Amino acid sequence: MALKLLKSIKFTLKNLAGISKTKMNLLGRKPQRLQFQLTIKLALFFISISVIIHLYLTNKFEDEAMEIFQYKSKVITSYLEQVPQPLFLTDIKRTRVQELMTSNKIAYVVLVDINGTVTDAINLDYAEDELYIKSSNSNEAGLDDTVSRVVLPIFVNKVKIGEAYIGFNSTEITNSIKNKSRLITLFSISIFLIGILFTYFLSSLSVKPIKNIISAIDASDDNEARVVLKKIKNNELGILARKIDTILKEAENSSNQIEKLNRELQQASRWKIVELGFETDQRKKAEVSRRTSEEQFKLLFENAPIGMVIISTEGIITNVNEAFCKNVGYEMDEILGLSIDSLFDKKNSFVKESGNLLRELSSLDSEYSLIKKDGNKIDAVVKSNTLFDENNKPAGYMMQLLDITDIKNIHNELITALNKATESDKLKSAFLAQMSHEIRTPLNVILTAVPLIADDIDSKDEDTKTILYSMGSAGRRLQRTIDMILSMSAMQSGNYQPKFELFNIVEEIRSLTEEFSSLAEEKGLILKFETTASISEIIADKYTVNQIFQNLIENAIKYTKRGSIKISVKNINEHKTVVNVQDSGIGISNEYRSKMFSPFSQEDFGQKRNYEGIGLGLALVKEYVDIIHATITVQSVKHQGSTFSVTFDKMNTLKFLENKS
Repeated sequence: MALKLLKSIKFTLKNLAGISKTKMNLLGRKPQRLQFQLTIKLALFFISISVIIHLYLTNKFEDEAMEIFQYKSKVITSYLEQVPQPLFLTDIKRTRVQELMTSNKIAYVVLVDINGTVTDAINLDYAEDELYIKSSNSNEAGLDDTVSRVVLPIFVNKVKIGEAYIGFNSTEITNSIKNKSRLITLFSISIFLIGILFTYFLSSLSVKPIKNIISAIDASDDNEARVVLKKIKNNELGILARKIDTILKEAENSSNQIEKLNRELQQASRWKIVELGFETDQRKKAEVSRRTSEEQFKLLFENAPIGMVIISTEGIITNVNEAFCKNVGYEMDEILGLSIDSLFDKKNSFVKESGNLLRELSSLDSEYSLIKKDGNKIDAVVKSNTLFDENNKPAGYMMQLLDITDIKNIHNELITALNKATESDKLKSAFLAQMSHEIRTPLNVILTAVPLIADDIDSKDEDTKTILYSMGSAGRRLQRTIDMILSMSAMQSGNYQPKFELFNIVEEIRSLTEEFSSLAEEKGLILKFETTASISEIIADKYTVNQIFQNLIENAIKYTKRGSIKISVKNINEHKTVVNVQDSGIGISNEYRSKMFSPFSQEDFGQKRNYEGIGLGLALVKEYVDIIHATITVQSVKHQGSTFSVTFDKMNTLKFLENKS
């Protein structure tokens, strides 16, 4: 109303200034429809007020409803973020989430990972029927007639790992909002009608004396003006009518000043309204924030998965949550009013001396033993903080308790198991070392004696030579088996330490090919070596590379009955060199290829298998390849042959050595 009054004054002054300039033009014109204009303007004002009130209150009810849904949703996400693997619900976690859903009237919960894949859910069918994905952005909420949807992110160590889609049964609250909206509409219409009636009545009373003043101004001469002025009562309006002529003359001289003052007044009024509006908004936001904080604290306190208790400055328990009651075995009505030190083991240092408890509670953060109602003890991590009042004085303490009894028991069991495993590993290493010595020593004697005995036997005694040849072959087979077992043991125990150096791979492979040429000739196989590598130097452990290709070439000869074996070396680029071992042997089936590098695995197994061995050769090759940071691939067709390709990348090896150093 103050703004309207200012505008009316401005309008009147402007008209008075204009009349002084165009007084002669006003004569003979009909009076303006001031009453009609005033009624229309005030009617529009009341319409605007009604619409603003309706929109503001309706939006406020909807916003408050969604804020409640979001706060309740944060209870679910807060719980999930405090447990391991938040996106996968075990039976315990599912039960807890369902309890939280029941207490907060939640219809469904859908958990998705960072890629948008559903990992777990409760009431998924209902969620899909209600189109839970209509809200697809984090921190977004949507109010519907039946189901309201909220999407909140899930963080682990401040890293977003997924989102939770949460739905609420919103039929009741939407009906409530609709009913309130109808009441607001009726209230707004009532304001509008009352305003119209008031405006019409006020304008009728206000305009009538003004019409007489206008008639006096429009009089053709002074006599006619006097007649009109006599009709006006001798009150403020009468005095105003008699002074109008003087005012018009003065207004003409000061019209410029009035316009300037009018602009300043309009600007000042606008800023004042803005300030009042801003102050009102700030107060409303502060009130909403306070209510939000109280509600959020209440939800977090009551539904926290760890025990929480509020203690007075005298050390008396004034409030606890359900988790704390479960930890100490008391009912809530039993524990309220107890002294906090009655729950702690008397061996704890902070309860030994009188009065020391409250000093410790202000900064308590350690591990203590608590006594349950049944007399049993639990181990717990306890943290306490001081609560302050509005004068910044201690008003109490809030203690948080995490039961770690099971964790400590498991920790002790793990330590015991680790000690046993360490002892077992030592025994295994000692056993392998002893077995290596006890088996290799007599085996070396046997293998050394076999060729000496063979030389002394008559060349015609073929049966004895056959037996000696079988003894030597069996001895070498046993020696290879022992070597493989010991090598695999060294790999798995981490005792194998490669020595990286720069050497010529072509020379090493050519030398190995020559070593196996006699073995290939015994089986009637063609063993070929070729190279197209212009760059033949690699960075690797020479012994490890020899072990890789000794196993691959030996396997190629072993599993090839007829045909050829080709070993080739070539460059892929200036940094990569690949060595291929290709045979025309029995090949490898697609089914066995996925586990061919597993220890003790063979495609042909059982006591009647066609080929000897214990299935460690390729497993060792894979371990050796990984140690020197090379790669191995296999191409094979059953009954047609296989090709093993080992690729050496100097850049990859250099990066590993730099990171290691």
